[in-house]
Amino acid sequence: MTDPQAPLGHEGREQSDHANTSSQSLRPGASSSAGSAQRMSEEQLLAYTSADPFAQTSSRPWEYEATSPYLRKVAIIWIILVMAAHLFMGFTVGLSFTGATVTTIDKFAFPGVGVVISILSWLALTRPRLRANADGVEIRNIVGTRFYPWQVIYGLSFPEGSRMARIELPDFEYVPVWALQSGDKQDVITKVRSLRDLEARYMPQDD
Repeated sequence: MTDPQAPLGHEGREQSDHANTSSQSLRPGASSSAGSAQRMSEEQLLAYTSADPFAQTSSRPWEYEATSPYLRKVAIIWIILVMAAHLFMGFTVGLSFTGATVTTIDKFAFPGVGVVISILSWLALTRPRLRANADGVEIRNIVGTRFYPWQVIYGLSFPEGSRMARIELPDFEYVPVWALQSGDKQDVITKVRSLRDLEARYMPQDD
């Protein structure tokens, strides 16, 4: 019977070291410095993309955070229109005789539906956020949140004519960034420049 406490042989130590190195390389901020960071290998990229998207995160303080004032304005205008339409329908539903019995509950149902739609719209349109630190970038859109380490990011782009920026990923893939809207005009330019400053500091350079 083999003693589990016995020291590992040469091959065992090599396999153990290789396993430790592989596991550490997938962790955000695993490199000792930003300058020594390297792009992930194909095997590491496969392991990352197949992992739980909600498992990757960062415990370091965020150095950058951006939201969209433009989306907040859109949400306010939309809520005003929705509530005006539903209040009007609730007020006029009993004015004309259609043969159907209209109760007080029916009159308040339309404004109630408007309130529900308004709350959901506000939560959705004010949700987008972009955060970044030395480990990577966290993108929160209307649906879903995911953290991307700098090793898998190929930069931030804002294509001409596009309504929002996007983070470029390997294999010509990308993820839209709802927090950076073209409707924010000069404000979004400042935010893009600030994120690109972090790119220059932390994103690995291609050999």
